[in-house]
Amino acid sequence: MTDTLVLPASTRPGSINTALADRIATAARDVGVDAEIVNLRDHPMPLYDAVVEERGGIPLGARRLAASIAAAERVVVVTPEYNGAFTPLLKNTVDWLTRVDTAILASRTILLASASPGQGGGANAVALTRSWFESMRLDVAPKALTVGGAALADDGSLPVDAGALSEFVGQLVDTELRPCA
Repeated sequence: MTDTLVLPASTRPGSINTALADRIATAARDVGVDAEIVNLRDHPMPLYDAVVEERGGIPLGARRLAASIAAAERVVVVTPEYNGAFTPLLKNTVDWLTRVDTAILASRTILLASASPGQGGGANAVALTRSWFESMRLDVAPKALTVGGAALADDGSLPVDAGALSEFVGQLVDTELRPCA
């Protein structure tokens, strides 16, 4: 069982949110948490449509991702902010996942993070994702990580405040946040 699955809701090469996902996974491993990053390009899913599902069933990408989530205790969702909201990729992914199993995310603690070149750091995307997930009755960790003024360094990494990253990752080892089996 993987402790934590880190899910960047961006597939764009050079994404600051994918770089943030990498920083989170690395920091988690540094404190002994088994953290695996999932690339959604490896789990292709068409735009959700009930007719598509009726004709072709649930895509293999959705079933494989659901199996990975089922093997994890926690999921870290790292979403870019598109026009003040979470990405369509995230919405579509969750739509398909709930077609595999309506409760696939319900038995896991979910942590939220975002990076943005703007000063808000993706706070709107995080707030909307939190509201959406809580309306689905999901267990969302209290502290999110937002990185404002985000830009990749020359080596492709994302500079992140060490204290904020440490506090965020600390939630991964907090036993009170582990979901009940």
